[in-house]
Amino acid sequence: MDTVLVTGGTGHLGRDVVARLKPSHHVRVLARSPGSDPDVEWIRGDLATGEGITAAVSGAQVIVHAATLSPAARRGFLLPVDFWRSPPDVDVDGTRRLLDAAARAGVAHFAHVSIVGVDRARIPYMRVKHTAEGLVSAGRVPWSILRATQFHWLTDRMLGKAARLPVMALPTDLRTQPVDSRDFAAYLVGRLAEGPGGHCADFGGPEVLTLGELLATWQRIRGRRRRLLRVPVPSAVGRAARDLTCPQGNRGTVTWAEWLRTHPPE
Repeated sequence: MDTVLVTGGTGHLGRDVVARLKPSHHVRVLARSPGSDPDVEWIRGDLATGEGITAAVSGAQVIVHAATLSPAARRGFLLPVDFWRSPPDVDVDGTRRLLDAAARAGVAHFAHVSIVGVDRARIPYMRVKHTAEGLVSAGRVPWSILRATQFHWLTDRMLGKAARLPVMALPTDLRTQPVDSRDFAAYLVGRLAEGPGGHCADFGGPEVLTLGELLATWQRIRGRRRRLLRVPVPSAVGRAARDLTCPQGNRGTVTWAEWLRTHPPE
């Protein structure tokens, strides 16, 4: 069995990737807080400091780099600072360390998880992700870059946080294309079997919805009604949102409503 190192293996997508890989691969996960799954080889480490990277990479044929650091995603809402800067510790510095170690260890395939539209977005976190893509494509390790649209779990988290306020102020006309992380994990693992593929086709959910449509479904299924203040969408913002969708790309099968019905709120 090939040894596949997964970074970010304890996160939402990482867990789905690990589950897909376990039946046919020896799976190793680099994590600050190792889990307890006996079918996984756990390496304690931290991409932001470099701890554990050499040990994690040693003997691995493939690396799935799914680790990322988005403070906004962690908290479930944006703050003014998110429009000013995003920490590069994991996505840039950690990616550089991981690539250097992978090159020294002779890793055959570096699969990098990214986001649809990072090459066009202006938000600092997206620019950080695009910088990481540049490191991967200019590196010495054969590579694939796999971009996904926003995951269902993150959309659910952000709406749940917004619903804590008595009035939800949202740009309801924005276009979205949320995707199930399990669908993307299946696509990613399938791509691994094909070897390094460079810039792979974008992957999104089965539906392109307005934020208003997405919210209406969420309110109905979650049973959380709030007053809604519809925020106008400037044309430039609308175009930027469309850049984060991929209606012509590969698509998953799990709809937003289906995902909500099978996943309790966080």
